[in-house]
Amino acid sequence: MSAATERPRKRRRWPVVLIVVVVVLAALVVIAEFVLRGVVDRIIAQQVEQSLPDGTTGQVEAHADGIVIPQLIGGTLDRVEISSSKLTVDGIPLAADVTARDVPVDGKGDVRDVDGTVTLASSSVKDLSKYSPLFDRLSLVDGGVELSGSTAVLGYDITYAAKGDVVAQDDGRGITITPKSVRITNSDLGLKVDSIPGVTNVPVQVCTAQFLPESLRVRSLDVSKADATVRVTADALPLNEEGLQTVGSCG
Repeated sequence: MSAATERPRKRRRWPVVLIVVVVVLAALVVIAEFVLRGVVDRIIAQQVEQSLPDGTTGQVEAHADGIVIPQLIGGTLDRVEISSSKLTVDGIPLAADVTARDVPVDGKGDVRDVDGTVTLASSSVKDLSKYSPLFDRLSLVDGGVELSGSTAVLGYDITYAAKGDVVAQDDGRGITITPKSVRITNSDLGLKVDSIPGVTNVPVQVCTAQFLPESLRVRSLDVSKADATVRVTADALPLNEEGLQTVGSCG
């Protein structure tokens, strides 16, 4: 066979070799992306679990959106979704879903534009009464809450239930419950009143900052008979144990 015949065959093999190399490299990149994604997600979840505020425990899941390799090279994850359906705060079970942007890969610095929701089932909300001396029990109703407590009216010791509105405070550090309609629950007294002095239309302040990292603020609430969903946000949240474990306070 002549040399002129061998050269075209070699030239024809080169494109095949290049295609094989490209396919192999692409496969390696896909495998690396898959492996790194799993590692990154686990590291984020573990870091959050280890940095939860005192009195808060639970299992956390995390997911970094997009292709992670270029984000790792750049040192920042564009968007990370963090969730947990099994958080317990001071003995109160709840679920949380949070989205954070510009998450530093090295764990140093601030996370930007934190936006999330915290959901409490109706069975969990009743335990919140221990944080206010102004009522004995709290339960959910569609569009608001119902408080129960005791007081004195016209010389009678009464127990009552008052349905009220609930809104986030302007500074985001707590919620305000304003009792509206009331009813006497001492059925044997036979009293019927439209309002109770010191209860009706008297705002009840409940501090929520004491349960959240200091930078987080409560922005809104959506309440139904089944559960209460609270939206929390932060412009910046330090991504370290001190930043996450330092909770806020109410003045």
